[in-house]
Amino acid sequence: MSFTAEQLIRVAKSYEGYAEKNGATKFGQWYGDRQKNSAFDKAAWCDMFVVYCAHEAGGEEAVDIVGEYAYTPHHAAWFARNGRWGAKPTLGAIGFIDWSGTKIISAIDHVVIVLGTDARGRVVTIEGNTADQVAIRYRDRSLFVGFGYPKYAKAGAPIPPPVATKPVGRPAAGDSAPKFPLAPDDWFSQARNSGKTKPNNGVRRLQARLKERGWSIEVDGRYGPKTAQVVRAFQDEHRLSVDGAVGRLTWAALWNAPIS
Repeated sequence: MSFTAEQLIRVAKSYEGYAEKNGATKFGQWYGDRQKNSAFDKAAWCDMFVVYCAHEAGGEEAVDIVGEYAYTPHHAAWFARNGRWGAKPTLGAIGFIDWSGTKIISAIDHVVIVLGTDARGRVVTIEGNTADQVAIRYRDRSLFVGFGYPKYAKAGAPIPPPVATKPVGRPAAGDSAPKFPLAPDDWFSQARNSGKTKPNNGVRRLQARLKERGWSIEVDGRYGPKTAQVVRAFQDEHRLSVDGAVGRLTWAALWNAPIS
C-alpha cells in the first residue's frame, strides 16, 4: 500500500471551506451509509471527516491504516492499543484534543489532521467540524491529549506550507467590538461567573464570538472550565495575558484581532 500522509492532507485541504448544511454533511452521510445508520448524517463529524478523506485518498486500505471511527476517544484508544500513540505532532499525525486540557483519552472532544508546527510552537491542522466547516487552524499544544500515527508509506514530495485563512462565512477580523458590558476594571472569569444561577448575557456573547472565530465552545452563558480553557488558548494565540479571564483587552481582541 502506497498511502502517504501527503495524500491524506491533499484530500483534506481540497475540502477547506466546506460547511455543513442544516447540521448535515457529506462526510456524515457517507459514514452513515457505511454503518447503515442515518443517525450519523447530522452527528459530530470531525472524525468522520478524517475517515472520509482517507478513503478518498487511498480506498479501504487507507481507512484500515487511519482507523474507522466516529467517536474520538475510541479512535485514540485504537492507536494506543496498537503502539502508535505519542506526544509529537508530526506531519499527517491524527491529533486528539480535549478542550479542558486534560491528558485523558476518555475526555477527548475533537480530532484533527496535523500539518506541522509554526514558529510559536502551535500545531497547524486541517480539521472538520470547526465552526461547522473544514478549516486550517493553529492550536495550542496544551490542548492535545496525544497523537496517533497511521502506518503511512514513505513520504513523497513535501507539501506546500499552510496559509492562514479566515473562517468562511464568518465575520471578518476588524469588526468593531461591542461595548464591554462590565465596569472598565472588571472582568468575566470562571471564578466570578461559574457559580451564578442564571446564564450571563455577556458570557454568552463572548462565547458566541469565540465560536464565530472557529473555536469549539458551547454558547450557554456559563463561564465553566471549558470556556476558561478556550479563552486561555485564544489569549496565547494573540499574545495577551494568559489568565483565562475576559477583561476589556481580551474582549476587544475577540472582535479586532486577526483571525488565524
